[in-house]
This record gives sequence, structure tokens and C-alpha cells, in this order.
Amino acid sequence: MSREQEKDLNVFLKQVDKVSELVQRLNSDDAVIREEALNEADRIISATNDNDEVEGTRTKVNRTLTNTNVGLQGNALYQDVQENPNTSQDYLLALLEKDARDRAKKRKENKKLANALKRAGNEAFAKEDYELAIKYYTEGLEKIRDMQSLYTNRAQAYIKLDKYEEALNDCKWALKHFIAEPVKQLG
Repeated sequence: MSREQEKDLNVFLKQVDKVSELVQRLNSDDAVIREEALNEADRIISATNDNDEVEGTRTKVNRTLTNTNVGLQGNALYQDVQENPNTSQDYLLALLEKDARDRAKKRKENKKLANALKRAGNEAFAKEDYELAIKYYTEGLEKIRDMQSLYTNRAQAYIKLDKYEEALNDCKWALKHFIAEPVKQLG
């Protein structure tokens, strides 16, 4: 291992220890400790978001999001509203309700696919085919972006391949999501 790789590994391991300790404090029975840990996590995430740099690495994070979903534009009701501006409120509400149902159905389908890809990734990981595991976890994340276990599983595969910066980025995302939904994730 080169000196630079060793340095990166040490920085990564210190950050993993810091994240691990923070997660333990977030799980504390003491409300004061949990609140302090939550504030510290918010500070770390805020600093990362402000700088667009991951602390202790040479990595810059690109947080640009592009919505590739067609959404309402592909919806026939939406097109009707665009063509007839005198549409009633009831019709608009029906449009919104239908769109919400369609989105919920699509998310449910995507979650099912993401879980199947997670299982495939876990099987590849168990066979020590870490590249394939990363491929499956990444495909799962394309289906559902906020599935924490896909990020942490992919981070483990990255670690096995000595890709510490990628692993750290996935861990930070998972921690950020964990903070958004604290105790629910622990059960």
C-alpha cells in the first residue's frame, strides 16, 4: 500500500469511528446525549453541504439533482387542464389524487425491485464478488434513492475493494438519512 493510500485509509477509518460513535450516541437512552449527537450530526452535515467537500478527503460532492420523471406532463388529465384553463377545482383535485395514487403505486413497484436487487447484491457479496454487489446495490438505488440499507451495503462492498472515499460518501448519506428518521431505523 502506498503512503498516500495508507494516509487515506487512516483518515477514512477515523471518520468511520466518528460516525460509529455518533450513531451509538443517537441510540442512547439519555435524551440529552441523543440531542447533543443530533446537533453534532446536523453540524457535520451542514458543513459538508456548505462546502460541497467531504472533510478530510480530496473529494468534492456534486449534489445536483435532475428530475427525469415525466410526472404530470405525461398525464392526460394534466394535458386537459392545460388545454382548458376554466377547469373546475373538483377536476383539479381529481387530477392531483390520481397523480398521487400513480406515484404511490410506482414507488411500491420500485421498492419491490430495489429489494430484489438488494438480495442479489447480498448474494454477490457473500460470494465475494464485490464489483457485482456494487452494481446491484447501485441499480437498486436507481429504483429508490432513499433506501438506507443499499447505501450501507454498497459502502461495505467499496471497503472490500479499498474504495474508501466512495464508502465514506455512502456512509455519510446513510447517516444523514438515519438522522431524518432516527429511532424508526433502529428497531
